[in-house]
Amino acid sequence: MYFVHDLPGRLRIKIEYLRNHPERLQEIRMLLNIPGVSKVKSNPTTGSTVVEYNSDRVSSSCLLNILKTNGYDIDFQKNTLNPKINKAHEKIALKLSKAAVSWLAGKVLEANGLSMVALFI
Repeated sequence: MYFVHDLPGRLRIKIEYLRNHPERLQEIRMLLNIPGVSKVKSNPTTGSTVVEYNSDRVSSSCLLNILKTNGYDIDFQKNTLNPKINKAHEKIALKLSKAAVSWLAGKVLEANGLSMVALFI
């Protein structure tokens, strides 16, 4: 299990081995049915659960501790992005950095009066 994001009043966790097992997600909903929690919504297709809570009454660390105490290990280091999305992000970052370097090199060459040399590079 790992958490995807934690915003005040909203926690999303993902439990891979519960994917396609809606009856197992019911246990998560029961464990987190505590004062201060207003809604626990699970998606059995993805194994994802969203917990909406009053951050003045309960903390996300309390919610995660309840799950951990009941045998749900939490991986805080796991990369939660889809590998295909990660690859797309890498490609975009590479293209942007190449464009920025090209623009900067053009400005440097232009400032030095070497714009004719840049045409041949």
